[in-house]
Amino acid sequence: MDHSIEQRIAACERENVRLRALLRRQNFVWIFALLLAAGTAIATTTLKTSAPIRTTEVTVVDANGIVRARLGGDLPDAVMADGRVAKRGSKAGGLLIYDEEGLERGGYVTQEEGSNAMLTLDSKSQQAVLLVAAPDKERASAFRMWTGASSIELRSDSIGSRMTAADAKGVTFQQPEIATLPADTCAAYKDIADRDEGQRACEGRFTRGACGRCLEGE
Repeated sequence: MDHSIEQRIAACERENVRLRALLRRQNFVWIFALLLAAGTAIATTTLKTSAPIRTTEVTVVDANGIVRARLGGDLPDAVMADGRVAKRGSKAGGLLIYDEEGLERGGYVTQEEGSNAMLTLDSKSQQAVLLVAAPDKERASAFRMWTGASSIELRSDSIGSRMTAADAKGVTFQQPEIATLPADTCAAYKDIADRDEGQRACEGRFTRGACGRCLEGE
């Protein structure tokens, strides 16, 4: 009698082990199926949201509703800390970045007039850094930094490649120095109606001697 009960208990335990194993396999299959379905749904959603977007402007704002970035085909003029509007001088398309006050602090744009490609970084009141590439085959380019009236520039154009430092009075250092301005460059400064303005513009990029030889025929 006792031996028969032990046999039945052992049989029940074996059946219990078999059922638990079967249940584990079924749970694994269900979990795998759910993960597969979720992965397929995510992939499908990703494909749907990655479709091309065609628009004139995308504006990004922070938690306070302040514009922090603007991507557009016709970007607005910059508004500085004093409320002054800084005109771009030409329509421009690209990306602008803004600080926590909503003031423009830089951009990566192309200009409609002149077709220059530019990267700029600004303080809250004025432009501080400029990197520009011209569209012509000569691949003219310039990298300029300002602080107050002082500036330093690396430029490569039809006149040659050079480094120029300047202050409020004009060029203080240029290497290699451009001793004689090309005729077309000289003519551009001579064509400025205000003679003094033309001289200041010239001396902001070239030495006083070179500008004198151009404007005064020295």
